[in-house]
Amino acid sequence: MKHRDSQRSDEMKNDPTSGSDAAAEAENQSEAAAEGSYQREANELRTTVARWQADYENLRRRSAKELLEARQASEADFAKTLLSVLDHFEMALSVDPSQVDAKNILDGVKITYDELTKILQKRGIESFDPVGKPFDPFRHEAIASEPSDKVPPSTVLQTLQRGYCCGDRLLRSAKVKVSAAVS
Repeated sequence: MKHRDSQRSDEMKNDPTSGSDAAAEAENQSEAAAEGSYQREANELRTTVARWQADYENLRRRSAKELLEARQASEADFAKTLLSVLDHFEMALSVDPSQVDAKNILDGVKITYDELTKILQKRGIESFDPVGKPFDPFRHEAIASEPSDKVPPSTVLQTLQRGYCCGDRLLRSAKVKVSAAVS
């Protein structure tokens, strides 16, 4: 038996193809194992990326929904504060005109104006009147001009309609009359 095993061993040593076949087969198995490993890793990465994409889409949808809800809540809150002003207008419209004089009407308008101004101020909305200030095309809209030797050219002479800001944000430009050089 020993003789046969040694003979086979000698044959393998003498056979040039048997060693290279074994090496090639081992190499093929190694490549197949590596390729399988790469495929598993690629599949895992695809799955991970798909999960991340789904998470991102869910986050994007949830954020958009929350933003919309916050905006609607803010608008509803602001509208709720304006209801008292609307109540004043309804009371004024329900009064018999023959029973009210001009002073009472003016007093009612003044009360309504003051309440609306107070509501806007609580929300950070302020009016501005630029009379006497240099014309600023970013904050003022020139409606008219008038020659004047009392102030430098391009100075606001009169505010025709107040401007409004909310913090640093301009809501509406002031409509103004601007001075021009006397010719």
